[in-house]
Amino acid sequence: MVAAAAVAAAAVATIASHRHHPSRERTAVSAYIVHANDIQKAMKAPLTRVLLAYREFTRAGGPALGVEAKLGAAAETLQRLERKLSAIDTPAEAAILRKRLLALVGQEVALTREVQAIAAYSPRYAAVLRESQAASLQFGKALRAVVVPRARKLRGTRAQVAAAQRAYQTAGDAAAAKQADAVDAYDTAVERILEKLRRLDPPAALAGSYRAELRSLSDVAASGARLSAELRKPNRSNVALLGRRLTIASRETRTLPAQRAQQASIRAYNRRVRAIGSATDRVQTELRRLQHDLP
Repeated sequence: MVAAAAVAAAAVATIASHRHHPSRERTAVSAYIVHANDIQKAMKAPLTRVLLAYREFTRAGGPALGVEAKLGAAAETLQRLERKLSAIDTPAEAAILRKRLLALVGQEVALTREVQAIAAYSPRYAAVLRESQAASLQFGKALRAVVVPRARKLRGTRAQVAAAQRAYQTAGDAAAAKQADAVDAYDTAVERILEKLRRLDPPAALAGSYRAELRSLSDVAASGARLSAELRKPNRSNVALLGRRLTIASRETRTLPAQRAQQASIRAYNRRVRAIGSATDRVQTELRRLQHDLP
């Protein structure tokens, strides 16, 4: 994922006077631009903190502690800049420039709010994933601890064979019951994790991975419930099939469709970031047009 702030402070520049006696229109537009620049210069310190907040978010080793609050303050700074710029009296000749400049700052506000949401969401989501991984490891450990009797060739009298068969059946039932208990415990943990996951509100950039994880855990819980019920039956002929379905459900986030959905969300976010550069270019293009066209 890309994370960058163009910050509108560099988005306008003085329009030069190429005549000894500039026209009224050029003078008015120049005054508008000077006013916009003055506002941004007066906000140099808070706008610098916007950039610092982004740097802390993208630093190696992960975002710094407290970066969510700093990004929130950065968004408020940009909104304040937007309000100040929108309040400037604008000559008709600068209408397009004003529109493009405010659009740029508006995009920066929206992106900063989105990055703030990512900073708030990511550690909470990571904690849920760690809990899910721990529950899965515990489930595997519990299953491995169950001693499942192995079928073997029986010898002896009819009574001895019958007694051995009953003992095998009893041991098999007990092992299946312990496996069902392990599945139930895992299901309980998964339901608890799902409850936490449903309380999260993913930002658009991470919605794909969130939905994939939510769907996978929901399918795990449903598959686990069916497997547990099958393990407690006298006839457990579908255990292998239901066990495979549980395994498949636990791996859904690794499937190609799930990965494509996750990548699509991130690509859309990256496009929103790159759009800020395009918006900056449109401001500069309008400045050049004014420079060239105004008498």
